[in-house]
Amino acid sequence: MTRTAVFATAFLALGLLAGTSSVRAEGFAPDSVLMDWSRVPEYRIVPGDKLSLDMGPRVDAPLNYRYEQIVRPDGRITVYPVGDVVAAGLTPMELQRSVTDLLAADLRSPRVTVELVSTAASVVHVLGRVKRPSSVPSGPFMTVAQAIAGAGGFEDDASRNSVVVIHRDGAKSVRVAVVPMDRVLNGIEFADLPISRFDIVYVPRSTIGNLSVFLKQIFDPLAPMATTVLVGWELFHLDQVFSGGGVPQ
Repeated sequence: MTRTAVFATAFLALGLLAGTSSVRAEGFAPDSVLMDWSRVPEYRIVPGDKLSLDMGPRVDAPLNYRYEQIVRPDGRITVYPVGDVVAAGLTPMELQRSVTDLLAADLRSPRVTVELVSTAASVVHVLGRVKRPSSVPSGPFMTVAQAIAGAGGFEDDASRNSVVVIHRDGAKSVRVAVVPMDRVLNGIEFADLPISRFDIVYVPRSTIGNLSVFLKQIFDPLAPMATTVLVGWELFHLDQVFSGGGVPQ
């Protein structure tokens, strides 16, 4: 093949690639455009969130009475004059209605506005056979692959098709999934599991045959071992999986 033919072939290939890239790029748009935000669940308050409560104007103050509260570990804030109010688990609007109803017993036509000033630390915990086992900052739409990437990626001896994701589903229950990440990353499966803050991602050295051993180490080191094998999402009730109590609240 002559040099001219080689250059012509190269330019043709570059042209085809450029055309393909431009066509594909037209199909992409930011999340803020494609997302139907009306269908996204409202944010729910958790311990550590900082809230601002605007109580409206008062007789002794020309401006609105406004103060900030950090949600305590027990999920409550203190609201004068009613006392402690459960905030965790509610949306800001639900908390706003709850506080307004409570104040209505002592005040005439109370007005309360609840604002989320800042959120508690949002992290997922990535453990096991990754380069940097650590707590990784999490975003609104984080997936297992992104969490593992944030921890430096897999070690060479990682069991990529047996990645375990643990999500606390209540005070005494967790949901557990086994994710075949190697198949996901190779495009064989398109089920890169979305995760939320405080989830635990565990990458084992080899295929897990008895998942309750790991759960015992994480949630209840003193309880007797129980044998449970899981595939896909399963719901654990910790007081059933681990006999003898000692489950953290």
